[in-house]
Amino acid sequence: MASDFDFFDPEFQADVHPHFARMREECPMAHAEEPFDWYAVTREKDVRALLHDWKQWTSELGPGLARSGGGVLVSVDPPEHTFDRRLVNRAFTPASLLAMEPQITELIDEIIDGFVAKGEGDFMQLLAVPVPLIVIAWLLGLDPDLVQQMRPRADSVIAPNALEQEEMARQMAAEVESEGRDAARSTASRSMSEVQYFLGTIAERRAMHAAGEEMPQDTLTALVAAELNGRTLTDDEIIGFMGFLFIAGSATTTQLIGNMIYRLLQNPDQMDLVKNNPDLYDTCVEESLRYDAPVNGLFRTAVEDTEFLGVQVPKDTKVLCMFGSANLDPEMWDEPEKFDVTRDYEDLKLHYAFGQGIHYCMGAPLARVEAKVALKLVLERMPNLRLTGEPEEISAPVLHGVETLPVAWDPPLKS
Repeated sequence: MASDFDFFDPEFQADVHPHFARMREECPMAHAEEPFDWYAVTREKDVRALLHDWKQWTSELGPGLARSGGGVLVSVDPPEHTFDRRLVNRAFTPASLLAMEPQITELIDEIIDGFVAKGEGDFMQLLAVPVPLIVIAWLLGLDPDLVQQMRPRADSVIAPNALEQEEMARQMAAEVESEGRDAARSTASRSMSEVQYFLGTIAERRAMHAAGEEMPQDTLTALVAAELNGRTLTDDEIIGFMGFLFIAGSATTTQLIGNMIYRLLQNPDQMDLVKNNPDLYDTCVEESLRYDAPVNGLFRTAVEDTEFLGVQVPKDTKVLCMFGSANLDPEMWDEPEKFDVTRDYEDLKLHYAFGQGIHYCMGAPLARVEAKVALKLVLERMPNLRLTGEPEEISAPVLHGVETLPVAWDPPLKS
C-alpha cells in the first residue's frame, strides 16, 4: 500500500496548508506508513464524525502515535472519563480561569517591562514562551523558575510518538557511548527528580488538607480536595493531570500567541484593523486558532475492524483527526485560506483547535484569556512591530507554527 503523505517530512511541516488541501481533495482518508501503517482524516465532517464516536474510535491508547494510554483525561473514555472530568471540573472551572485575567495582565506587563527598551529580539523567547509557563506554574502551585527550567525537557515529550521515542533512545545511547553512563543517568535522574518534586508538592497539600489547615487557592489544592460520591483523585491521577497540563497547556498557548502575532505581521491590513478596533481582539484570537491550529491533530484508535470512507481499517489502527485541516475546509468556511479578523465570531468558535466532543480542551478559556491579553499589550506597548527575518518552524510534528519570531519595535523614549 502506497503512502499518501509523510507527516514527518520537513517539507510537509513547513507549509501544511497546501498539503491539507490536496489531502482533502485526493485522499480524505490519507495513509501513512512511518513508523507503521496509520491514517489521517482531513475533512471537517469526517473529523467531526470520529471525535464524536468514542465507542468506535477510542482515546484509551493515547492521543499520540505511540500505542500507550496514560490514565489522564485525554487517554480514557466513558464511564471513567465522565467521572474524572466531573471531578476535575470542580478544580478547573471556566469561571476560575477567566478570573485570572488581572493577574495575567500584570504578568505580561512586567515581562514586557523587562525587554521593551531593547527594541528587538525573538518574540517567542521574550513573551510567547514564558507567559503560559508561569501561568501554569501559578495554577499548579509550583515554582515558576523551576517550571521554566523544565520546559526544554517537556518539549521532547509533547504528544509522544514512536519516531520521537526512538530518537530519544538513540540520543540516550549516544550519551552513554560518548560521555559515559553518568550522562545518561543524569538525564533520567532529572526527569525522576521532577516527578518527585510533583509528588512532594501533592504530599504537602494532602497533609495540609488532612490537618484542616488553610491551603493555597490554586488548581492543585482543588485537585487534592476534589471529591465526588466518596471518590478522590489518586496521586497518579493528579500527577498525570499536572504533567498533561504543564506540557499541553503551555506549549499550545505559546504557539497560539506566536502564530497570531506572526499572521498579523504578515497581514498589515489585518493588524491595522485590530489596532483600531479593540472589539476585534476576541475575533482575532479565534481566527488565529482557526487559521493556525496550534495542534495539527490528535489520534483515535479503532476499537474493532471497521470501514471508514471506503477504507478497511483493522482493529487497533491509529487515525489522526487533523484539526488544522478541518479548520481550513471550504465546506465549512468561505475563503478559508484568507486570514480575516472580521469573520463572524460565533461561526469562528466552531473551529477544531480545541478539539470537539467529550475531549474538548478544558483549558480553552485560559488560553483565550492569555492570547487576548498578550495581543492587547503587544499592540499598546510595542509600536511599529515588524519582522526582521524569517521565523523558524517548530520541530515537533504534532504542533504547528513558529519556533522563532525575530522582530523589532520602537522602544520607549528615555526620559
